[in-house]
Amino acid sequence: MFILKRNNLKRNNQRSQHAVVSSTSNSNCRNLWRLPHVFANMLELPFHSHADVSIEETPKFLRFVASCNSNINKFNANAGGVRAQVIEILPGITKIVIEGMNGSNVTEEYHHQQQQQYLRHVVDIWRFRLPAWTRPELVTAVCSGGKLVVTVPKSKGD
Repeated sequence: MFILKRNNLKRNNQRSQHAVVSSTSNSNCRNLWRLPHVFANMLELPFHSHADVSIEETPKFLRFVASCNSNINKFNANAGGVRAQVIEILPGITKIVIEGMNGSNVTEEYHHQQQQQYLRHVVDIWRFRLPAWTRPELVTAVCSGGKLVVTVPKSKGD
């Protein structure tokens, strides 16, 4: 079993691993940001990108656990909790988002609250690029005991 915590580094005027520098010799070069959906599978959790999320990897699944104490009422008030919704952006490219059981988008609701409080943008969201051997169509999400637990199964061959 493999457990780690991921916490994004702050981007205080430092070149990020996500930045691509223009090849022009112009002194006004701008960093071009890669699009977040230009890979096969991605998981989005309804937390800021700097949130502490525990990632557990076993031979059968990847499990993501995050504390949702401040959001527990919102997660559980919507007709019994949350669910994972798989969205196919393009054929072969999927995104997993967490939404309320009544179909409300928990991520948008969460960031709407945060924008009012901190004037932040929706792009500041916790994302994880899933490996090719995961099965996003079988993902599960549960919010209980103050923890949001998202489990992504792996393929049988891996």
